[in-house]
Amino acid sequence: MKEYFDQIRDQLRSELARSAVGYLRAGLELFHKERSNSYPSIQPAFGNLGIAIELMLKTFLVKHNPSLIFRDLPLDLQIGFACPEAELSGFNKRYHKVNLLSFNYKTVELDDCISSFFLLCQKSKQELKPYFRLLSRSRNLSVHASLPSIQYYQLERTAYLALHLYDILAKTGTFNYHFYFLTEEDKKYLSCFGAERTERVGKKIEAAKEKAKTLSHDACVVYEEGWEYYSTHCPVCRSGGLLSGSTEMEGVPEIGGGIAGYVLNFNADSFKCGSCGLLLEDVEELRLANMETKYDRNQDTDQWTNEVAPDLESREGDW
Repeated sequence: MKEYFDQIRDQLRSELARSAVGYLRAGLELFHKERSNSYPSIQPAFGNLGIAIELMLKTFLVKHNPSLIFRDLPLDLQIGFACPEAELSGFNKRYHKVNLLSFNYKTVELDDCISSFFLLCQKSKQELKPYFRLLSRSRNLSVHASLPSIQYYQLERTAYLALHLYDILAKTGTFNYHFYFLTEEDKKYLSCFGAERTERVGKKIEAAKEKAKTLSHDACVVYEEGWEYYSTHCPVCRSGGLLSGSTEMEGVPEIGGGIAGYVLNFNADSFKCGSCGLLLEDVEELRLANMETKYDRNQDTDQWTNEVAPDLESREGDW
């Protein structure tokens, strides 16, 4: 049975990878074409890139276990993918193969794919979370809206996410022999993206400084309930601002290998100040503004353990 399930997994991964790379190529071609237009048509490029990202995630999940992308798999298939060496009585190989390779079973939505990806690639969560959040909120509008609802900056950040995600997943062997080779336009865009971000953050800080000069109140502190927020001082006006991110229990590496213990940290991925208006939209922008991206929440360990730890499965989608 193991050979059967390995073959199914490889065929599913190959088909998904082929489609993912095809949509990625089409989306990036449209993106680069529209970048040179005075009035770019945003939605076609955004839609193709959004589909490419979802298919890339599904290819990655199938590589681990096809059960991760299907909603309504029969129990014998779930057991087969989890325990491929088990002998399943009355298992209809041909029937299941046709249904799986024809995608006759419902697949999970984008948000579920993102949650699973973050669980399997925890190191990428803090960096990519703001980009995935923007994509999740905007994708349906790009497909279903009759009027243009996507702004150009959303398209640029989605193109960056698509290229960066492909690079991360390609290093894991996700795409097997289906590859996308970066074009000169891709390389130029990635280089410009970093430079433009630095310039953009500089302008945001200068604008916040000008507004801070008009503030008549003393610095205040803002508090927000929940494990996805953390209150801190604004780096410009010193008023209370709000970080968004996630609270995670993280292992402390031990010298020589292993885990020495665990700490509770808040991993920030964006910041907003309601006083001077400073808005930092991702980890790199936080760093450019000389803000910390990790905060000690060990004093809240008992509360986190009581509220979150027993219910982690139901909170997986709260990325």
